[in-house]
Amino acid sequence: MRAMSVLAANGREAAQSLRRSGLRTALGLIGVAIGVSSVIAMVSLGEIAKEQARKQFESLGTDIVVVRDNASGGGDQGGLDLPIALALSDTLPSVLQAAPRIQGYGSFLFAGRNVGQGSIQGVTEAFAVVNKLPVAEGRFVSNLDINRSYAVVGAEVAQKMRGPAQREVIGERVDINGTLFTVVGVLEPYVESYALPVSIEANRSVFIPITTAQRTSRDPRIEVIVALSAPGVHHETVAQDISNYLRARATKMQPDIVTAKGLIAQMEQQMGIFTLLLGGVGSISLVVGGIGVMNIMLVSVTERRGEIAIRRALGARQRDIRSQFLIESIILTSAGGLLGVVLGLAATYAISRFTGWDFLISWLSVASGLGTAAAVGLFFGFQPAYQASKLDPIAGLQGH
Repeated sequence: MRAMSVLAANGREAAQSLRRSGLRTALGLIGVAIGVSSVIAMVSLGEIAKEQARKQFESLGTDIVVVRDNASGGGDQGGLDLPIALALSDTLPSVLQAAPRIQGYGSFLFAGRNVGQGSIQGVTEAFAVVNKLPVAEGRFVSNLDINRSYAVVGAEVAQKMRGPAQREVIGERVDINGTLFTVVGVLEPYVESYALPVSIEANRSVFIPITTAQRTSRDPRIEVIVALSAPGVHHETVAQDISNYLRARATKMQPDIVTAKGLIAQMEQQMGIFTLLLGGVGSISLVVGGIGVMNIMLVSVTERRGEIAIRRALGARQRDIRSQFLIESIILTSAGGLLGVVLGLAATYAISRFTGWDFLISWLSVASGLGTAAAVGLFFGFQPAYQASKLDPIAGLQGH
């Protein structure tokens, strides 16, 4: 009971001392608040950036698998045949769908005028499903369009074809690198995602049957396979299954397999390190604030030598004096920590609104900020408190 009453009395005395030195207390509060707000803002922004990156992956689907051929050289080297690629989903239970692509580049002419330059993508029907390509008019290429001169145009290409008169483009013929194709579909505007190592660029592209691309493309090799893993299958299992399948059937191929879940795991690990780095950088300002608190407490001890001496003469023990100054330091840094939490969350909200990111509160950063502020008060307040407790009462009264 005596210990509690002494602590309560020291707390009241510490609060009164802080109120008496108003300007000095305010400066200490500001220093700690800036440090805590820096930690909270940086850690929270790191968490928000990680969440935004995760949403980019999830917008495509976490079950996406991208397969490329790392074999060097051109011509017929590389060794991935279309039947092997198409049989991928039928052979492997871990693969739900597989969409190979042959990609070229060229110009598009319509009614005697250039309506774009971009990617010419030879694909299958599954390509639109796997990559979530929405069709605005008509249809996408079908698996029945074998060797047919059909094309699906992106939103930008279609807009240029329509022209000021907004003419209908379905059924019209477009010249793609000197070959006439009938437009059977128009895609809706597509927002490109750079989360995965495969670009679609659907708005500026035309899509033709992959069998037709094999006849008309200068490089008829399959450039990439975009697949969907089966529900509930671990991403490492899918990657291993595809690798074994391709190595057994396409001996010239050197498969490079990237899964969305694998990239997410790698990204979260990297972002976790990045967040720790941001927190470390923000902690530097908190340490600076703690040094400021220590200086303030040392000055306070010097100014209050007479008060300390009188308390010692009246029977206060060294630990009573020490606890009074420690409590004073902890109150100062804790109040600064609360102010820093408000400032840090406000700064995070303002940056989130400016960047268009979703605002979220990292409660871990809030708890760590408050905890660190109290620890700073304890650490940097110990030396002044110890110095005050060792003060000679007689010397203090003589100086007073």
